[in-house]
Order: sequence, then structure tokens, then C-alpha cells
Amino acid sequence: MIGNKVKGLGEIVLRVNDMESMKNFYGKTIGFELMYESDDYTFFKIAEGVGGHTQTLALFAKNILTAFREELKAIKPENTTLHHFALEIEKSDYEEMLTLCKKNKVAYVTEIFEWVKWKSIFIKDPESNIVEFVCHDPGI
Repeated sequence: MIGNKVKGLGEIVLRVNDMESMKNFYGKTIGFELMYESDDYTFFKIAEGVGGHTQTLALFAKNILTAFREELKAIKPENTTLHHFALEIEKSDYEEMLTLCKKNKVAYVTEIFEWVKWKSIFIKDPESNIVEFVCHDPGI
């Protein structure tokens, strides 16, 4: 089975309309470490990965029009199946994340998923992608 060979998330790639606002949001507001940037690409470190592969969030400029050897359509919600992506945090960092959202005036919604004992904070980036910060809380 392929599934039992997967050890983690390697990369999330978002196509963006406004590279500067997205770069500022993920770099300054969220606080991800900048790894590489050019006019067309920006890479942030999410966490250490498996076997030396750093987990990354990559922003690709809207003028990058091909992927998987296929032409991509304009960036519109109806052209993607992405609902949201989730980033794991420690339970001990949950309240600090809420405080940071308030301090930075980032709108958020919280939710508790009793069936898996998760607490989540949902935010939107400047282009309305939903980002979830989730932690396991055995006390739920």
C-alpha cells in the first residue's frame, strides 16, 4: 500500500494573484521562515520534514500557467477543489495562536471536533484561502 509509505506533508503550493500581500501575510503575520523568493516563486519553511526534506508552503505567481504538463486556468474558486489546508500546532500553543490572531486583527473561527479530540482555529489569507491550525487535545 502506498499510504503506509507516506511520512508527512512535503509541500503546499498556492497560486496567488498578489505575491506581495500573500508573502507579507505568511512571512510577517503568520511568521513562517522565508527560504527562497523570486518574482514568480516564494517558499516558506513550515517545519522539519522526513529525511532532510523541509515541509514548505510555496506561493506561485498567477503567471505560472502550467503544472503537471497541463495548462492551468485563471485563478478562480471554481477552478480548484481546495477547501482548506491544516497545519498542526502543539496544544500548549493554541491560546497563543488565538492571542496572535487578535493582536494582528486576523479574523478567526474556532471549532472543536470531539470525535478525534481536535481543537482548530480557522483563518483566511489575503486571497481567501482557509488555513486551519489544529491540535490534539485528549481532554476533549
